[in-house]
Amino acid sequence: MINYSLSVQDLEFFLLILTRVSCFVHTAPFFNNTSTPRRAKVAVSVFISLLVYNFIARHTTLEYNTLMGYMILVIHEASCGLIIGFMSNICLQTVLFAGALIDMDIGISMVNLFDPVSRTQVGFTGVLYQYALILVLLATNFHHYLLRAFVRTFELIPLGHVILDADKLFVLATKFLVRSFEIAFEIFLPVFTVMLLLNVVLGILAKVAPQMNMFSVGIQIKILVGMSVLILSCSLLPYVADYIFGQMKEVITQAVNAMR
Repeated sequence: MINYSLSVQDLEFFLLILTRVSCFVHTAPFFNNTSTPRRAKVAVSVFISLLVYNFIARHTTLEYNTLMGYMILVIHEASCGLIIGFMSNICLQTVLFAGALIDMDIGISMVNLFDPVSRTQVGFTGVLYQYALILVLLATNFHHYLLRAFVRTFELIPLGHVILDADKLFVLATKFLVRSFEIAFEIFLPVFTVMLLLNVVLGILAKVAPQMNMFSVGIQIKILVGMSVLILSCSLLPYVADYIFGQMKEVITQAVNAMR
């Protein structure tokens, strides 16, 4: 029989760890998959919290006097986990925006699929890119890196010492959102270039042979050419994934430094 006892101070310390871990699991990519049962997420959060409590976190005296003070500590720890998970999750949302641009340019923007991860209607290309990115994430064990990086935050940001600087976090979020739009347009650029050349060719043909119905012919040609470009550009997905994962590492590091 296992006899595991906790004092009130140790229990308060463990609950703060559990708060930060559970908020990260709820928002971080791969871990926040809605198809995963909630009981499994809770079990993973508790298991990680026990490991952090026993081996990682430094057991220090929490600085608070009243119940309101402890509630503020809980809010700070929850904000820390949510910010780190949310910042890393934005990287995967970049490919959804790039996919929406590609669908709109090719002409298949009306084809929407239900994404069980975000529970929203998204475009075909965005879903393709997102699941390809998740497969690369699993194949390269990047989810292990995310977990190790988050556990490291308990050493860099001890419990009860989270600093929520609104100015730094706002500047970081704005800077990274701008960078996300740039990454999305870089992914969209090959399709945009080919579609631009195709539109020029169709415009010339419309002037040379006005008897041809370019509206009906052009839609089919754009879909065929666009799909061909997507198939040819699939070989670039590992490089795109490596670039996005690099941005994810950078934003996690900057977010942790902003809350230290």
